[in-house]
Parts: sequence; C-alpha cells; structure tokens
Amino acid sequence: MKKNTAYTIGSLIILLICAFCFVALPAFTGKEQNQGNLPAFGKYNGREIRYEQGSDFYNFVSQYGQMFQSRGQQIDSSTYYYIFNYAFNSTVSKYAYTDAVKKSGYEVPKAAVNREMLPYFYDENGKYSSKLYKQTPEATVAEIRRGVEDSLVTSRFYDDNFGSDDDMVGSEALYGIKESASEVAFLKGYNTNKRGFNMAAFAIADYPEEEKLAFAKENAAKFTKYDLSLITVADKSTAETVAKRLSNNEITFADAVSEYSTKNFSNTDGKITSSYQYQVENIIVNKDDIAVISDLAIDALSPAIETISGYTIFKADSAPVKADFSDEEIMKTVSSYITNYEKTRVEDYFKAKATDFTNAALKSDFDSACASFGITKQTIAPFPLNFGSVDISTSVDTSVKGLSYADSNENFLKTAFSLNLNDYSAPIVLNDNIIVLQYTTSETAAEGEGPYADSSLESYDASAAQNFVLSSDKLENNFSKVYFSNFMN
Repeated sequence: MKKNTAYTIGSLIILLICAFCFVALPAFTGKEQNQGNLPAFGKYNGREIRYEQGSDFYNFVSQYGQMFQSRGQQIDSSTYYYIFNYAFNSTVSKYAYTDAVKKSGYEVPKAAVNREMLPYFYDENGKYSSKLYKQTPEATVAEIRRGVEDSLVTSRFYDDNFGSDDDMVGSEALYGIKESASEVAFLKGYNTNKRGFNMAAFAIADYPEEEKLAFAKENAAKFTKYDLSLITVADKSTAETVAKRLSNNEITFADAVSEYSTKNFSNTDGKITSSYQYQVENIIVNKDDIAVISDLAIDALSPAIETISGYTIFKADSAPVKADFSDEEIMKTVSSYITNYEKTRVEDYFKAKATDFTNAALKSDFDSACASFGITKQTIAPFPLNFGSVDISTSVDTSVKGLSYADSNENFLKTAFSLNLNDYSAPIVLNDNIIVLQYTTSETAAEGEGPYADSSLESYDASAAQNFVLSSDKLENNFSKVYFSNFMN
C-alpha cells in the first residue's frame, strides 16, 4: 500500500477536527436526526452497519467527505447521498475482506503495527520523535494502534488479491494473484492493431415508394378493411351459450357485449379496434377462419372462432372495403406493415443495392461509386477489436452515422477484422442500415502503447470484488430506505 503522507500529532488533530466538522455539521435538507436514533443501514454477515461515532461507516463518511471538500466540490444534499453510498459500500467491502483474512488464520504482527505507527509521531524533519510519542495521551495511541491494525488486516486481503506496487522483488510484485505469460502478452497487444475503413450505408427508411406499392398490390387482401363488432369470452362453452341465446333472440348483441365480452379486441361498444385484414388474422388462431369472417353477410354472426384470448363471435356491420392504394393514409398503413412484418424483404432489397455498389466500386473506386449511388462516404477512424468498448482500450466511434451499437455487434466486428487490406465486405445488416465496408488503413502501435500499464486496468479486479460482495446473500442492504427516510424531505 502506498504511504505518501506522514502524519504528525498536529496534523492528526487537524484531521480529526475536519472529520468532526464534516460529520457533526452536515448540511442536510430534511429531518434532523440524532445518530443514536438512526436504524441500521444494513447488515453484513450479521454485523450491523450503523452511522454512529467511531463506527467504520461513520469513519468512511468522514473520509469521503474530506475527499470531496479537498477537491473543492460543493457539499449539498445530492453530494451527501453519494458520500454516504460510497461509505456504505466501503464498509461492506471492509467487513467482507476482514472476515476472509480472519478465516485464513492470519494475525497482524506487532512489529508491522509498530512500523506503520511511526509516521504518526514524526517531527517537523520527518523523523520519529519519542518525545511526541510520550506526550500523546495513551487513549490516542491506543486508538491509532487499533486503526493501524484494522487497516493492516484489510490491506492483507487487498494486497494478496490485487497486488501492491510498494512490495517488489526485483521486477516482480511480491503480492497479488500472478498472471500467466499468455495473459500479459494478450493485454500488452490489446490496443496495438487497429483498422480503419470507408463505409457506405443504405438506410432501410429509404425503401422506395414504388417498392411499397408493388408489395401492396401483391398483397391487396391484407389491407381490406372490415366493419365488425365482437363478443369475446374466455372459453368455447360460454361462446356457444352466447351464440345460442343470440340466435334464439333471447338477448341483443349490444346486451351480450355488455354482459359477456371481455372486450380484448374491441372498444366498450364491441366495435373492433384493429380492422385491417392482416390485423384480424393476427387475433385468430386458425388463419383459414378469415374466410368465414370475410364471407359474412351484413348483420350475420359467425360461429365461435378461437382467438388468441379465448373465443370470439364476429358480427358484420357492413361490407368489407378493399384498399385504395392511391389513398395516402392507406399507403402509410402499408409502410407500417412492411416495417413491422416484412423487414427481411427490405433488407434483401438493400443487400442487392449494396452488392451493386461494391461491384461499381471495384470497377472504379469507392468515391465514384458513392457519387453514382447518391451515398455519402463515411470514414471510420482506426480502432482495435474491442467488443463492448471495454474502457482499457479505444473502440469504434459509434457516433459515426450508421454505427450505433456497432461496438457490440458481433457480425460487424467479425466481418471488419476478417477482411484483407483494401477488400470490400459483403453487405452487413447493422441496426436500420445495410452497410458496406472497405478496409483502408492498418495501424500497428508499439507494444508499450497498449493498455497493460494503464492504472484503470488494475482497478478491474477490485471493482469486480466489491460488486461481488455487494450482491452477496450475506448482505442485508437497507441503505436507500434508511437514508431517504431520515435525511431527505
């Protein structure tokens, strides 16, 4: 562990005063609370986490508060929430790490405690002063000793698992889980090989109106509009009972709607809410039953037909109306249908376009093909293979138009990093675009420029450990409930 700061008795007193000022005089907006009356913020392995003077939670709040203040950050109700949350998480981690060390049977050597206590009694020249030690009240020395011993227990777990830069044997860390040579080589080379591309993107939203019209005419029946009333019930037996009562004129259709219908596919009056043929087909189980519905005479009733939410009796209120594809609203319906149900058709259309684009580019060049097809060339800056944009390395720039979520699209990354230099890719479906890539740029950085030495890499294990502890079954977490109930309006 790093020990860059030497504490004198004077600085220790100032530190304690700062902690007192921060904790004892918080600028909370809301309820005033006596620490002794606060409920526990949670438990770890049966040990309560309480905000009271001298507790680990209390001390962590002090430490984080001082850290925020030293950075010049304004301390308000929002900041207090983060301070308390960080302190709670740190307390849980400390309890878990301490339990693990004690379970191992490790005991802190007295010599190690004495060595760590020395800086607390340095004089103005940075040397240990027995005079300062003797002048310090026994209670204060005892408190320092307990704190140091406590810290050494926690650091034993941290150093053994995550390493320590302060303890080296030659070039090797004395502590920490050891890495394999293959892992080191992989990490050192993680950010060294980068590729840049030209990209042409065909937006699915640009599907031509003439293609939509052609589809509509091929599937005109889907856009026939029905004028129907419905009675929907949960089971076939009830539906047959209703149908029999209607045929015997024992009840009117309107009264049957009111008395029996669940109105799953209709409004309160029983009128169907989605009336195009494709919508009616979507609610019936046997698609052939659409013929029964379409053949109904005006005011005629269908038998009980199984639907996705029970059984339905259909009544024809007027004759079906065939679609007029010169009507703008009808074409909007067609467009919506194609988007929701025929996306593969649209993708296939643009895949063919993209293939034609590639053939044209091969005969001339990328820029000429873009001009011929009315495409704006996108340039993708060189990036390494980095699925999910792991932050120890650079990644593909997903702000480039058409590249949203490209960093987590396995097909995109696999295709991009399988190309030979200057080659063109096959069409790639990426979000709402069909794209073509040309591999144009290869960059190889020096090995030392990789992420291996990045300090952020060292924090991954510690962060993962804390996340594991915070999701442990041993933790009872009441933090938010207690905090908002006691410190907020």
